[in-house]
This record gives sequence, C-alpha cells and structure tokens, in this order.
Amino acid sequence: MEKNVLKMKYKIISVLLSIVILMNGFSHISYGESIHKNYSEEEILEIIEGIINWKKSSTGVTKEGSLLNNKFLEDAGDTIGDWYPIGIGRIGYIDDYEAYLAVIEDKVSQRYLEEDKLSGNKSTEWHRISLAILSMGGDPTNIGKDAKGKPINLIADGTYNREKYLGAQGINGWTWGLIALDSMRYITPEDASYTRDDIITEIMKLQLADGGFSLQDEEADPDITAMVLQAFAPYYNSEQKYTYTQKKTNKKVTKTVRQVVDEALETLSSLQLDDGDFESWGAENSESTAQVLVALCALGKDPINDARFIKNGNTLLDGLMKYRMEDGGFIHSKVYDSKNPTSKPDESNSMASEQALYSLVALSRYKGGYRSLYDFRPEMDENIKSQINSVQESIDSIPASVSSKDASKVKHIFSEYLKIPISERSYVYNYYKLSDAMESLKIDNTSEPIAANIGVNEKGNGAITPIFDGSEALSSGVLFTEEDVNKVKNLPEKLTTEHYVEVVKLIKKLERAKNKDEYINLLDDLNVKKKEIEKIKEEIELLNNEILDKLYPFDKLSIKDKKNVDEIVSRFNKLSNYDQKKVLRYEDVIKSKTQVDNLIRARIITIVIVIIICVGMFFIVRRMKKRKREKMKQKMLLIDDEEFEEFSDEEE
Repeated sequence: MEKNVLKMKYKIISVLLSIVILMNGFSHISYGESIHKNYSEEEILEIIEGIINWKKSSTGVTKEGSLLNNKFLEDAGDTIGDWYPIGIGRIGYIDDYEAYLAVIEDKVSQRYLEEDKLSGNKSTEWHRISLAILSMGGDPTNIGKDAKGKPINLIADGTYNREKYLGAQGINGWTWGLIALDSMRYITPEDASYTRDDIITEIMKLQLADGGFSLQDEEADPDITAMVLQAFAPYYNSEQKYTYTQKKTNKKVTKTVRQVVDEALETLSSLQLDDGDFESWGAENSESTAQVLVALCALGKDPINDARFIKNGNTLLDGLMKYRMEDGGFIHSKVYDSKNPTSKPDESNSMASEQALYSLVALSRYKGGYRSLYDFRPEMDENIKSQINSVQESIDSIPASVSSKDASKVKHIFSEYLKIPISERSYVYNYYKLSDAMESLKIDNTSEPIAANIGVNEKGNGAITPIFDGSEALSSGVLFTEEDVNKVKNLPEKLTTEHYVEVVKLIKKLERAKNKDEYINLLDDLNVKKKEIEKIKEEIELLNNEILDKLYPFDKLSIKDKKNVDEIVSRFNKLSNYDQKKVLRYEDVIKSKTQVDNLIRARIITIVIVIIICVGMFFIVRRMKKRKREKMKQKMLLIDDEEFEEFSDEEE
C-alpha cells in the first residue's frame, strides 16, 4: 500500500515538473529563441526601417509619412525627441530634417532666455541636442540667438567654456562632453575652462577596481562603461600617459587611454551573458547590449566576430535581437520591473527601440567603412581611406613575435602611419599591434599626443551620409511653395500650442527661401501668430506654477482656497481642449472647483441644518416654557382654590 502511494506521488511530481518545463519553454518561445544568426547588411537596414516604422505608428503616422511630424517635434529638445533624429540622420533616412532644425533652433533660443538656459545642472542637455542638430545637418555652434541677440554656441557652452562645473552631473557630464567635443573634432581655445586632457583625466579617475565604470556603484555598469569607451575611442591610439589618483581605490596610477579601454573591455566581456546580452540594475536588457555594440564599433572592434564578445555561440547582435518584437520595436527587458512600469515585457518601448536603432546604425556604418556614429565630419576622401587601408594591411603583416630583422619594416610602417592626419588616426583600428611591436623592438614612438592635436574645426554643419537608400534628397528644398502659402492661409484664427511646430517650420523655411521677398508679408503674419502661441505657452507655464503653489496637493483643498480655485479654473477654461491637457494634472484642476463647491455646499447645508435645529430648539424650548408656565398657573389656581376652601371652612 505504501509503495503504491509513493509511486503515485512520484507520478504527480513528474507530471508537475513536465508542465513547468513546458511552460518555461513556451514562455521562451513566445519572444523568439536567442539562437545565433548571421545578418546581412540588407537585413540590418530592414530591421532599422522596422524600428522607424514602429515609432511612426506610435505617433499615429503611416509608414509613408514623416517621423519628424508635428506631433513628434513637440518633444524636440527633450530626451524622447532627440535620439530618433540622431538615429535616422546617421543612416541618411529621408525625412523632414529642416523641420527639426527649425523647431530646435526656436526652442533653444526660448530656453536661453531663462536663467539656467537648457538646464540647471545637466550639461548632457547641451551634448544631446548638439548631436541631434549635427545629425540633421545643422551647426550647434550657431543655433538661434541668446538674450543679447548673439549666436548660441552649444559646444562651447556645454563643454570647454561651461559656466558651471562640467562634472556636476557626475561621469555622464564628462563622458558626453568629450563625445560632443569630438563630434566635429572641435578646436578648444587657449583660454578654455576645460581641455580634452582635463576631461580625459577626470573620467580616468572614476575607473573602478574591476576595470569598469558606473554612476555611483562599486561594481561596473555595462551602460556607463560602454559610454566611456565611446568617448575614449578617438584616443585609443594615443601614447600619452596620464598620472592621476583613482577616486574609488585612492591609488595613484599612470596609464594610457588604451590601457584603460582594454581593462574595461575585459570587464565587459566578463559581464556578457550566455545569450549575448547584458544585465544592468538586476535586469537583462536591450539598452545595455546596444551601448556595448556602439562602443565596439567606435573602437573598430568587430562586434560580431570578436571572440571576447561571443558567449555560448551568441554575439552581441544575437543578444540585442532577442528583444525585438513582431511590430518592429524593441522591449527593455523580458521581465516586468515594478520600478520601471512603462517598460513592459510584451510591449515595444520607445527608449529601448531608439537605442536599438542607433546601435544598429553604428553597426551599419562600421560594416560599410563609414565614420563612427558620433563623428559627424564629412566622410574621408579616397586618398585618406587608401592611406589608412594600406597602413592597416602593413600592420597585419607584422609577425606576432617580432625580432630584430623586423625592425626596419616596423619603422617604415610607423613612418607611413605618421603621414595620416592626427584627427584620422583613430581609424587605424589595428595600430595597437604596431605599437606593441615597436615596444618589443625598443623603437622610439614619436607619435604626437592626440588630445592636444585632434581639433580641426571651429564650426560646421554635420554631414549626412545617404546610407539608407543612396538618395541625396534629405530636405524639402529652399523654395517657399504655393503649398506652403496654403498652409499659412489654413492656419485657424484661434491658435493653440498644437500649431507651434507648423508655424515655426513655415517661418524658418521662409526665412531661408530663395524667393523670400515674394512672401515677405506672410513672414510678418507668421511672426505675429508665433507670438500669440508663445503667450499661450507662457500662460500654461504660469498656470502650472500657480497650481503647484496654490492648489497642490488637491486633496487638501478647503473653502479658503475658493478664490484661487475660481481664478485658476477660469483661466484654465479659456484654454483650448488641446492646451488644457498641457496643464499639470488638468483632470484634477477640473475637479478642484467641484470639490471646493461641494465643500461650500456642505458648509451651507450644515449651516442651514444648524439654523433649522436652533430654530426648532428655540420653538421647542419656548413651547416647553409656555407649557411650564401654564402648569404653574394651573398649580397656582389649584393652590388658591384650596386656600379659599380652607378659609371658607374657618369662617363657618
């Protein structure tokens, strides 16, 4: 009997285990198994287009429509509105680049009228917007006008001449400051607040004991480590040594950038998971994987074939692709994170998709022999390319173990390397082999410090390379057309902030149009409309501030707030339905008047009830007193009668 019971228990346990295994298998299959696959360049471009189409659909636009539409451009100058332009600009995807530049120029100019300009302490606002402007073919050193009417230079203000401490934001400020500074290989003036060497040293100081980098943790974070490598990529071939004290270990060390990068690469390799992806903040995710992919491409390390980044047969690209959804977008993680509720494991996510987008663009640029993702200079001419390729081929011919008989050959290769402009030497991806051979042969390395000599441009527009379909038609042209005139005429009399993007686009296009003089009267009309919209935006901002100051928190509102509530609600009701939704917690603003009115109504009802009770009590008391008096009278009469009878008896 006992044996039968045991057998039955084993059967039940076996069935349950089988069910669990099957469920796990099905849940894994629902996302697509992480199996290695080789992707052609055409397939990568198709995946890139799929991400763009997903983003279009999320803004209510068809595949044939523009991603940089009016709704999307409302977020220009914000994190959610700048990274997609960077992605599509670096692949040369056809869209309305001029529209983005028109809107961002106006927004930057408006924000520069404020005390903190783009931000109080986040220098990355300058860096991100600069990269987006360059991606759209603009010039961040001359974008809009400040309060004094002078051209705004986002590169100077955000990096070498920053009024506030560049490191106030931590490692991100230094890292992205360096990326922005090298985006066009900008020249830093002699009186600059920060030189490239200053920034490099500050980043190096933040290296952790394990070789990586993080925001604040003691252990390496793959995202931050990868971003540092992206910033250090132009200096990987530098022989310059930096002496500094590491902040986490308190050790004084002397290292080259290449040493720091190699240590960080080993750390990243050790952090890579079996599926090819990475984990950050306790979750396997796509964004960390995307950042490492960008870093390897920037360094010229093949992210598909570098053995250090192949785990269990899976590459970085395999690790990234496991987060791709059927709709073309990407998810953040396959596990729900309560701390990040917007990132659902079964729904494409905007941030995850944008990082997947530009990481795949970085890969496409690397595979195609173009400049790296954050190098916005025009593509190298064929002579420089040929020069670099020749040197790289010569370096590859150097034996792994060199001897004195190789000295002459190595010296010749080095002399050819020195003929390459300093600003282009980072594209000699295998230079480290030449450097190692020279060190083994004790050949003096006379290459110039890269940080002090890499600057070549004071200004300039970002170059757009038409990789996506080879077309040069990336803007809507320089003529103000009849279609544009009709757009002006069709603007409603009563404007809302919804029309801001359209009005700014038309103004900027007309200002730059060759036939500007034909429609100069329209320019005055458009500027009047723009001022009307700006007044509405100011009113919304004022309302938001007053709501915070006078009404928040809403559940604490009382009758004494009636005057403030009535005034704010009155102003709120004058806004269009579209603009009302831009007011902070606008649903609560609508409810606030009802709430206060209910409180007043309740107070009135209470008072009325109290009055009724008081009046009732008054009449009750009065009636009681009257009855008491009547009883007293009756009693007195009774007493009088008794006394009279007694008196009568005595008389008798």
